[in-house]
Amino acid sequence: MTESPNPSPSPSPNPNEYYEQLYPATDTVKELQEPDLLDRKLSTDGRISVRRLLYEISLNLEQARQVLPDTDPAAELDREDDEWETYPEAIDHLERRLTILSELATEEHPDEYRYTEAPKEKFDAALETLTCLRDVLPKTDPDDGPEVDFERTEKAAAYEHVSGRKQGDGRWLEYQLGRAFRRWGYIAETREMAFRLEVDVVAVREEKRHDPTDWLVAECKDWSEATITPGTIFRLCTVAFICRAMPVLCHTTELTTRAEQLARDLEVRVLELDDLTRGELPAPQVAHPSAELFEYSAEWTARDSRGTLPFMFRGDHSKHFSYVPGFEPVGYGCAYQPVDDDLDDDTHPATGH
Repeated sequence: MTESPNPSPSPSPNPNEYYEQLYPATDTVKELQEPDLLDRKLSTDGRISVRRLLYEISLNLEQARQVLPDTDPAAELDREDDEWETYPEAIDHLERRLTILSELATEEHPDEYRYTEAPKEKFDAALETLTCLRDVLPKTDPDDGPEVDFERTEKAAAYEHVSGRKQGDGRWLEYQLGRAFRRWGYIAETREMAFRLEVDVVAVREEKRHDPTDWLVAECKDWSEATITPGTIFRLCTVAFICRAMPVLCHTTELTTRAEQLARDLEVRVLELDDLTRGELPAPQVAHPSAELFEYSAEWTARDSRGTLPFMFRGDHSKHFSYVPGFEPVGYGCAYQPVDDDLDDDTHPATGH
């Protein structure tokens, strides 16, 4: 018996076979997207990267679902959810599900379905994104011990035996920040007092620019384990308001999510060690990148999102956000302008106000 030159193709997968893999994979992606999970275990840059990659995977899965045929109610849907405790386990489950989906899509016959775009392309794109996600997510189980930031550990080891860096001693970081201020055109002193409150670094620009940054007060946190909380931001901003100066936070640790948001809203300049090598004083981080490729909601800056003064104060044109009297904010970034334009170089903007 001769073999037929055109053998009949193998039957297409039952649509339910897709959904037995697609539903658990989608649920795993949603769990990984939970804000509490990401905020607790990742740095700021890591959270942004993970959210972007998870969004891409979720988008590919949703687009694949839209072109797949509906489930077959006459056939049994044997769905089994994945259970995981660590990031590597979640990634392994996702990779297994996506691989099966890609293999199923290879066996299909598009002429039998109502779509023009093959779901295999979406599953393969999700697999490629998953490879990038595996490199970004932590490699260890957080319950087994503290996560290690190798970049930060290497920096700490480089200065391990430097004087002024032991527990409770911030002289080294204060000295480094003072050096940076001097390179940026300031006269700087460390450990000054402002009404019984110690200020780590105080700086005054040698040649005034009629800008609030002509006066700076800085808080230094040279910590290896502790996290900066909102209390540190509130204290720094209180000292800045008392001194009519702009606040600067220089640190070697991490900020909590709330502390990071407060620093953005109050236009605190948050500096790390690498920032001290810049050519001039960095601007405050008044905005952050979007976690999605095409985000429908607008991404506002701090001046849009931090709220306003009490209603009874808004009618007074002299009431506005500013540490330094005599300056008013301009635009939505971090720019200010003098209220009076006829100030001498050595005249403090608070004079006469």
